[in-house]
Amino acid sequence: MAKSKIIKELANGSIDTQTALKRTKVLLQELDNDDVLRWINCEIEGYSSGSEVPEYRKISGQLYGSYFKGSMAAHMKYTHVPLPLGKMPDEAKQAILVTDVTQGIEALKRMVSESEQSEAKTLARGIPADFYPYIATCNNDPYMIITSASVELNMPQILNIFSKVESILLDILYYLEKQFGNLDELDIDTESKNEEELKEIIRHIQVIIYNDHSVSIGDNNKIKDSTISSAINE
Repeated sequence: MAKSKIIKELANGSIDTQTALKRTKVLLQELDNDDVLRWINCEIEGYSSGSEVPEYRKISGQLYGSYFKGSMAAHMKYTHVPLPLGKMPDEAKQAILVTDVTQGIEALKRMVSESEQSEAKTLARGIPADFYPYIATCNNDPYMIITSASVELNMPQILNIFSKVESILLDILYYLEKQFGNLDELDIDTESKNEEELKEIIRHIQVIIYNDHSVSIGDNNKIKDSTISSAINE
């Protein structure tokens, strides 16, 4: 059987990820299953606060900041340099250095494009000012006065989000084609399957979506909820 147009277009890169998500959503609507649709809706619209975020959207980064040491009258100033985390507990380091990227695919694509045109050529998440004294304390440095801090995200990991989503979509589409035939009309005949067969199809798609990337619920602290923006040098 000749491969469906949507599969060939996604595989050869002639359609973007957002378009592929929307077309696949049309197909999955026929299965009428909230769990199957939840992932694809989140990838299109973005993950809401407190919702589960896949592991491939948890992006590590490097903490940068500006600070001075000494008194206001005599001090050394450091601008946009890596900030050590000293003896900070691992859980707190994780909360600071790992960012849940919650933007929908199209919004994330625009952010990446804008960052590539910026001087910094990266994305960053600002750290709330009330965490600055804690960072200085973990470094056992009472003379460190932090004036700004942000985590610059690992760009290859961000770009991998697009590849991961496309891979999941291809697996779903290949499976739907195997079960229902050609997908060119963006329609599947669910009436051709009995109830047990449909349950198995839904279960298999759930495995494709969720089994290869575990999710965890964010702790909703102020660091996790900080805004991601294009990074600029302080």
